[in-house]
Amino acid sequence: MEIHHLKQLIAISQCGSINKASQRLYISQPSLNNIVKRCEKELGFTIFMRTPKGVKLTEKGEEFIKIAQNIIAEYKKIEDLSSTNNKTVSISFIYLSYILEALLKFQDQGFLVSDMLRRTEPSETINDVVSQKVRIGIMPVYQADLNEFAEEIRQYSLQYLMLFEAVQIYAIVSQTHSLAGKKSISISETLEYPLTYYTAVPEKSVLRNIYDSKRSLKVQNRDELFLVLKNNKHISLLTLTSHSKNPEFYYIPVIGNEFKMNICAIFLSDTIPTKQEIEMIKFLKSTIHFI
Repeated sequence: MEIHHLKQLIAISQCGSINKASQRLYISQPSLNNIVKRCEKELGFTIFMRTPKGVKLTEKGEEFIKIAQNIIAEYKKIEDLSSTNNKTVSISFIYLSYILEALLKFQDQGFLVSDMLRRTEPSETINDVVSQKVRIGIMPVYQADLNEFAEEIRQYSLQYLMLFEAVQIYAIVSQTHSLAGKKSISISETLEYPLTYYTAVPEKSVLRNIYDSKRSLKVQNRDELFLVLKNNKHISLLTLTSHSKNPEFYYIPVIGNEFKMNICAIFLSDTIPTKQEIEMIKFLKSTIHFI
């Protein structure tokens, strides 16, 4: 049992509910429930009694929480001995311009972001978290891929937190493209045009056949993508924020909820986000505004 487990158990006792505690701690309810079971097994006694209204401390559980609170108070004194205020956030993410811009603004508030910008496969970000090179990974996941994604990261003892849910996807084309002016477009219609992209999708993605097309063109960054789009033949699939709209291009909403995008943060199942990480998550959610 580690310090962060004590903090999690204290949070549950304060909330009176594993579900409410999971929301406060920014971890999933199933993961927190498993942590409780493992801790109770290690201790050899039950900490919480399950009731229809939540959880209630057992007699030994009450004694345990008092001791845990004293341990955390003493541990806080040890942390305060540090001569420096460690405000570093360790993060890996597939390159998304609006995430990068938000992180740079976050750094302006005095935080240091250890970032590993990825323009390759999503598995790279997962590997970074699994190998503990970083504590948090941020990656886009299509709505139709979400169940497969959740199962995959569970196998690596990871969990995810939804930062942004069901974000609209747009097909972006030049103003002189034959599709310019359309009010909406289906994925099947996009197959008629060559695709350009710089952020890959997982092997089992619903869009893999589009990205694997012989006519698709992978580029290294957003600037190269815009350069390709200007030739009037290619299209790309992107999310759109209030600051990322380029007047040189036309944006067409893609029809179908399954093709909407989720932006997820992943971390190890037994990890509790630090104060700095929680502040970063809140900052991203309040700073990035999708159209």
